[in-house]
Amino acid sequence: MAIFRGITAEEEAASGLMWCLRELEYVGASYLMPRNHVHKHAAIPFLRIIGLFFGQTFDKTLKEYGLHIKDEDGQRRLMLAFPIKVAGEDTWAYPIPPLNFGVSVAGTGLPPSYATQISAYVTAKGANSIKSYLKKEANLRNEILYAGPDGYPQVPELKAEFIQEKTSHVLTLLQTYLLIQPYPERQPYVQDALTAFLSVVGAIGSQGGASNEV
Repeated sequence: MAIFRGITAEEEAASGLMWCLRELEYVGASYLMPRNHVHKHAAIPFLRIIGLFFGQTFDKTLKEYGLHIKDEDGQRRLMLAFPIKVAGEDTWAYPIPPLNFGVSVAGTGLPPSYATQISAYVTAKGANSIKSYLKKEANLRNEILYAGPDGYPQVPELKAEFIQEKTSHVLTLLQTYLLIQPYPERQPYVQDALTAFLSVVGAIGSQGGASNEV
């Protein structure tokens, strides 16, 4: 039950983020499937891939940033914070909206596809492709819920690391939601990231197995 609740907590947080993008009418958001297990389980890997991209691209120029809670327009909001110097003193800069920027590939002007980072992520996970990896992750909940040819599912051990990992995933998804939901305008980086995300899950669709909507 603890494993199932950990999995579904992450799924529901991912669903909330997808509903947010649909409600704000980001281009292509209508193709998101908040009840699709593959789409839900693709959210955290994609955010990890984005993190890998920024870590590799800005390793020398953007070594530090923070997430701060500040008052903005009479509301407490989660903000991205970047260290800067003003009149020789260290302080923080807060972009408003926080993801109101764009990133493009040098020489093309196009947003990144993250193909290199996706390949590295898949290799690190020991998978053959992002498609097969996501399908396997999405099917885990079914493996602990339903009997198979070998009988009823059994969990010999629940490691504390599993619950800690799922807690971290939920917090990451909630933080992402809070950087997007308060702002009615379409933030450029959110739009570009959504387009890339759809290209990752687009070949999967809802074709059978664990990816069916329930």
